[in-house]
Amino acid sequence: MSIGADLAGKKVLVSGAGTGIGRGVALTFAEYGADVVLHYSHSDAGAKSAAEEIQAMGRKARAIQADFNDVDAVRELAVEAESFLGQI
Repeated sequence: MSIGADLAGKKVLVSGAGTGIGRGVALTFAEYGADVVLHYSHSDAGAKSAAEEIQAMGRKARAIQADFNDVDAVRELAVEAESFLGQI
């Protein structure tokens, strides 16, 4: 199903991207051309697997763990994401 979107050159951060809807959203953004940072809390294997799938599409992708209950961890997620993709 095409939504007619062209996200080439766009950069996104998807939270909860290790499983379920978050994983699906991350993969869909990549299918439409975006580079993706995949946030996960506990789903290390799922997020890294999704990142590998995205990289196989020729897109940039990185899985980054962060606990959203920890303000410092969220800040570090933002710093890592920006370091990897540039300004999001």
